Amino acid sequence: MHERGIEPCILPRSSAKISRNIAMDKVIRLIRRGKIACKEASVYGKRWLVESFFSVFKRWFGEYVSHMKIENIRKEFMFKVLVINLFLGLGS
Repeated sequence: MHERGIEPCILPRSSAKISRNIAMDKVIRLIRRGKIACKEASVYGKRWLVESFFSVFKRWFGEYVSHMKIENIRKEFMFKVLVINLFLGLGS
């Protein structure tokens, strides 16, 4: 994650102590300032957006694909995502 510039966003236990893990120590210090500040400083708690999207996607299109070749499966998913993004974009 470090090589790709991705910040880990895992909330530690409430009893967590500062150790030698730089990333975790940073999160613990943020939490000690307040959980709201920690959540605002990161994208923690946004998982529901992804879960909602996939819930709508499966409700509309089902859990299965109708093609066998990987390039056709990729095209099918691209088309389905385009359609769902169009409809969701019209609603907002």
